[in-house]
Amino acid sequence: MATGRMTLEQLVAKLDMGSVKHDHALDETLLPTIAPKIRETQGRSRPKARQRSDSLLRAGEEKDSHTLKMKGPIAEGGMGKILLAEQSGLRRDVAVKTLRDQFLEPAFAHRLLREARILAMVEHPNVVPLYALQTDDRDSPRMVMKRIEGVPWREMIRDPEHPAFPKRARDRLAWHLRVLMRICDAMQYAHSRGIVHLDLKPENVMIGSFREVVLVDWGVACSLRKERRGWVPVVDEITEVLGTPAYLAPEMVDPARQEIGERTDVFLLGATLYEILTGSPPHRGANIQAMLYAAYAWKAPQLQDVPRELSEIVHRSMHHDVDERYESVEELRAAIADYLERRHALGLADQAQTSLKRLRQQVARAEIGAIHATSDSDNANVQRTFAICRFGFGQALRESPGLVEAERGMAEALALMAGYHLARSEAASAETLLEELAELGEVDEPELHALREEAERQRRAAVRFEKMGLEEEQDPSGRARGRLLMAAAVLVAVPCAIAWGMSRTGIYTHRWWHALAFDLMIFGVFGLGGMIAAQRSLLNRRGRRLLLTFVTLAGLAAVLRGATYALGLHDLRSTSLELICFGGGSLLAGLLSDRRFYRAAPGFLLGAAAILIWPEHTLLWIGLSTLLGAAPLGLAWMKGAPPMSPLIPK
Repeated sequence: MATGRMTLEQLVAKLDMGSVKHDHALDETLLPTIAPKIRETQGRSRPKARQRSDSLLRAGEEKDSHTLKMKGPIAEGGMGKILLAEQSGLRRDVAVKTLRDQFLEPAFAHRLLREARILAMVEHPNVVPLYALQTDDRDSPRMVMKRIEGVPWREMIRDPEHPAFPKRARDRLAWHLRVLMRICDAMQYAHSRGIVHLDLKPENVMIGSFREVVLVDWGVACSLRKERRGWVPVVDEITEVLGTPAYLAPEMVDPARQEIGERTDVFLLGATLYEILTGSPPHRGANIQAMLYAAYAWKAPQLQDVPRELSEIVHRSMHHDVDERYESVEELRAAIADYLERRHALGLADQAQTSLKRLRQQVARAEIGAIHATSDSDNANVQRTFAICRFGFGQALRESPGLVEAERGMAEALALMAGYHLARSEAASAETLLEELAELGEVDEPELHALREEAERQRRAAVRFEKMGLEEEQDPSGRARGRLLMAAAVLVAVPCAIAWGMSRTGIYTHRWWHALAFDLMIFGVFGLGGMIAAQRSLLNRRGRRLLLTFVTLAGLAAVLRGATYALGLHDLRSTSLELICFGGGSLLAGLLSDRRFYRAAPGFLLGAAAILIWPEHTLLWIGLSTLLGAAPLGLAWMKGAPPMSPLIPK
């Protein structure tokens, strides 16, 4: 039957608080003085206040707490065996380590005794606790330790699907690394107590059913402190190879070369990490001698297909030279912890490295195929790959600022893409990337300087070309240039027509030097006219360049005329070569400068053909071809129409 809630006064009256001090501290534990009155209300008899505490123990129960009831073997190896036993008085199972029957000798008994003493020095949550040191009925020492219900860590390393893995341990590598860090904690404490383990390996680590991580088997452990000599083994007393051949450090095979010490355990922890990453111990051999020599001649490995940072940790911790290893177990643990903290960022950087590799290939292909000729789809692929690469490195740096792998990858990607843009004459895009690259500070100064110089050169050239392009687009000197060309055409056509008419009536007879003089006159007209137009600012840069082209063609025509006469070709039909020269020059100018030049080519080329077919009218064909060639081009310039792009882009 439910009762109502008591008031404070009722509760105090119900409790027996007579033995509670008035000034009892509120944050101190109450002594058992309140509950008896409550028990009385429940019909229970209150025990006598002065009942002797030792009467609570049955006779001999304290002695029974040290009595062991053997249940059976757990494991056996080396000189010892581990048995399952029950402590009668406490009714708990314990593990008992004692000597095997064939090792019941004082030397081995002394070794087991010293192991117990060492284990007592390294009490740590990740070291198997020692409950007691006893002597069995064979007069052999035995160590009573906590029973670890679990599996050797090695089984879980070899089997990624082992049922002992926690359900949430989906990331096996991270789980193993955290176990290794806990072993590092235990060893850092042991080293602070001057003890080295010398047999660190996954087999000697037990993983309990409730996530306990316990380092066991301190049978070959030694002290680094000489004052403990005689009580426990000291490292300078080692005269034999101790430990497990598959994991030995080089100095454990030949202590005379390098001293055994804390960094020996660093090597063994590195060997454990090696097994985590590869699935097998570092030393291999057909027999014990081969394995010992493999340890003796050991060279730190560079592991493949494993995270680069972990490979570097293995390489350093397992270095053949003791002085090149991590200075302490704590430094090794910090390196592993740092990797775990940055692991996701490192994964992003690794993925971005894959994109960077693809970007290198795409840019290289573009350069091989002439980067200016890269198709729009190829250029889009390059841009897309760079965007993925840049995002990956950027995300890694956001998660882990200062991550060297990401900074170097980002710098290479930016420099590569800046070079790509410069090869495409895209200086503005390149300069934007170079500014970002300078902030990273991960690129060589000479390379950055060279890229900046090229970007600046292209920027100046772009400004110059833009100015030139504006002039050409507006073409303010087109009318002046067109009038000059039309005047020159009339100046050539009219005298030729008059000379042709006079020759038909017999009034005029052509002499070989007449044509040469005429060509020189034309050359002079173009040159003099261009000088006058330039002085009066009637021609812009484009006009001056085109006028120079005509002056050059006129000069070449005069030279060609002189050459034909020097070869004995005094016939007027050789003029066809000059018309072909002007026609070809017009085609070339249309190809490289302005397609309107194509309008001049047919007139000159048809005139050359007419001379060869009807040579008796050569003077007429010269005049007509000059008009038909120059007039269409001159009229187009005089109309002021914008220039037509050449077939071959600039």
